[in-house]
Amino acid sequence: MLKDVFVVAATSFVALPALAQTCAFTMECYETEACQDTSFALTAELDDSKLVTDFGDLTVVGVKRDAPLITVFATGEGAEYLLSRNGDTARFTAHSNDGPTAITYLGTCEGEF
Repeated sequence: MLKDVFVVAATSFVALPALAQTCAFTMECYETEACQDTSFALTAELDDSKLVTDFGDLTVVGVKRDAPLITVFATGEGAEYLLSRNGDTARFTAHSNDGPTAITYLGTCEGEF
């Protein structure tokens, strides 16, 4: 009996894998201009409070879960960011502090957090 308790206690401290989402965006829309094809990706690592992008890591400042919508708020140098996911459909917007201006990316996300 004591051995069973020890095994349960020892295995309950095993680290769980970090959950992440990988998002791929294929459409970029700048302000009111026509949207264009693009190839942009990011990984949402909420355990580490960051969005990993090709242009650098962004700091996650908040997450709102209102099923089925998940919204991630992030900040980075010179802009604020919003990642919204509903099922596999995703939208990522960058709101520049210079202007203001906004760029919207449309795509999909895989994985869970």
